Amino acid sequence: MPDIQPIDIALFLVSLAACIYCVQLSRRLKSLQDTRDGLGATIMAMNKSVSAVSSATQETRNQAGELASRLSQLMKEADQTCERLGDMIERLEACDRGETHSDRNPPLAHSGRPGDGSLEQLIDEMRARQTRLQNVARGGDFLFEDDDSWVTRNTN
Repeated sequence: MPDIQPIDIALFLVSLAACIYCVQLSRRLKSLQDTRDGLGATIMAMNKSVSAVSSATQETRNQAGELASRLSQLMKEADQTCERLGDMIERLEACDRGETHSDRNPPLAHSGRPGDGSLEQLIDEMRARQTRLQNVARGGDFLFEDDDSWVTRNTN
């Protein structure tokens, strides 16, 4: 029979402890990789959340671009209307002072008088635009509105 020395027993016990430790680590790794309860499930859920957030971010960017173009169009229309209104006021003031019209300020449409309807028509148009914009703003979901019918088009 071979001679068993204390060092052999110590090596055997250390090897046995290492095997038990490896089995325990293997079980823990399997539980972490479990797709129902472990870290694998957490990683899958986080991956789905990240993809949902990125798609929502892209959609929001697209809608912000659309809103910026709508706002730009509305601002251009408002600038044009303000210029028209300023010109009309200038011509009305010149008419009230009895001045003749220059090439820069041609006479108002029709008779050039305030009662001819052009100023009232412009004011009504401005009020209608203001009402439409207020209604859209009160709607609350204008960020996700796909309908462009609330944007007024210049008919000139």
